[in-house]
Amino acid sequence: MQAAYLYLVTAVLFLSIDVIGIRLLIRPVFERHVGDLLAEPLRLGPAGLFYLTYVAGLIWMVSWPAFKAGDPMQALVGGLVLGLLCYGTYEMTNYATLAAWSWEQVIVDGLWGTLLTGFAAWAGVAILTGRVV
Repeated sequence: MQAAYLYLVTAVLFLSIDVIGIRLLIRPVFERHVGDLLAEPLRLGPAGLFYLTYVAGLIWMVSWPAFKAGDPMQALVGGLVLGLLCYGTYEMTNYATLAAWSWEQVIVDGLWGTLLTGFAAWAGVAILTGRVV
């Protein structure tokens, strides 16, 4: 049951913060560089599938081991590494293959995903272990 709570808390945090970041930070950058490629309206099915599976992977590889160790900082570091790998793969692949992709997108979205993943992992573990610093 603890794993389900950890998943739920982490998913709510991740999604809530990402919605704000996408609106205020990511979307304006993407509109400048690849605005003509953005889907209108947003395809919610694939987005939902991403969030469900990404958070599940985050829990499996990072948050659950950190939760069992009672160490939110372990979750933070692991989340930062996982975020850098995942968002870095997306950004660098797009930059390598898409003519309109920019270094601004690579940096802004890559940093956002790295920090968001680390924070969500840390916060989920910290809340459930009661070790919010």
